[in-house]
Amino acid sequence: MKISRHATIRSQQRGIPKDYIDIIVRYGTPVRRQGDTLEYRLHRKDRERIIRHLKQLIQSIDKCNNKAVLVDSKLEEIVSVYNLL
Repeated sequence: MKISRHATIRSQQRGIPKDYIDIIVRYGTPVRRQGDTLEYRLHRKDRERIIRHLKQLIQSIDKCNNKAVLVDSKLEEIVSVYNLL
């Protein structure tokens, strides 16, 4: 998402890095505001949901060790999956 010049200046003034902005927009709860805008907020329940999801993702990543996915050269179809020796 494009960031306006105003938002860039304000984020620098307020010490809010781009990484934080990305997290809030990606995982936060949108609230309708005036002027056809949405305000994203990261509530405690959002934070807990993200942490649960990331813990599950870490467990899945651990289980993917020594496994492979074979894909055609055009990246259109998964041809096979297998365990590596």
